Amino acid sequence: MRGAAFAGLIGAVGVVSPAAATPEDDLRDAENSYLYGDYPRVIAKLEPLVEPDILLAAPDELARAYELLGLSTFFLDRQKDARMWFERLIRFRPDARLNPVLVPPPAVSLFDEVRESLADEIARMQEALRKQREEEEERRRLARLTRVRIETQVNSRLVASVPFGVGQFQNGQDGLGYTLLASQLVAGGTSLGCFIAVENLRQSDGFFDRSDVDNARTLQQVQLWSGGAALVLMVGGVIHAWATFRDEVPLRETTLPPPGGGLPGESLLRWTF
Repeated sequence: MRGAAFAGLIGAVGVVSPAAATPEDDLRDAENSYLYGDYPRVIAKLEPLVEPDILLAAPDELARAYELLGLSTFFLDRQKDARMWFERLIRFRPDARLNPVLVPPPAVSLFDEVRESLADEIARMQEALRKQREEEEERRRLARLTRVRIETQVNSRLVASVPFGVGQFQNGQDGLGYTLLASQLVAGGTSLGCFIAVENLRQSDGFFDRSDVDNARTLQQVQLWSGGAALVLMVGGVIHAWATFRDEVPLRETTLPPPGGGLPGESLLRWTF
């Protein structure tokens, strides 16, 4: 009765099976088996990981699998297979070496013999790897560089001689340019307005009516003062524009992506004012 109940309980719960081993688990198992000298088990664990399809994703793990297969077949006196696995290791990783402290001299000698037979091929592979590393480093260097396009305005001293803040605008001093423009227009406009008002007060004979003499005199004074102020502002603005004259004024800077080829540099666009 108890046996039937236990069987029913097992059937209801289900039997938990161990998870399937991953390629990395098989590699660790093979390494432990190698340490204990169980070379057939090493081969049985690793061969399915490297052929017909490579199941080990990490390069170091694949190189280690080739090394263990070569050493295991060597210790089983399968010299042809050992050469094949050592060749695969050398072609996969041209700078691979066996550790003479951990590997017996006969195995190291065989590995070096295989390596010597592939010397020309290894040299070509190493040269290709060197060029690949140089190209990758160049791509990384270009990615770190920033190109800046600077647009500049080439100034003219003739333009600096023009009043109404034109010289200041050319030098990039917009605030002062607007101030001079407004003050000169106000002063000049006041002087012109007073002049017109005085002329309107004149009679046909060119003289003023007695009642308009005082008004005309006041308007003429305002005209002179405002006209003088406009002239001073104009001359002062021109002198300032000459004193602060700059041959070139940067307009804007634009960051550009690294070029597809060649060395990036600074590109200058010049605008003549």
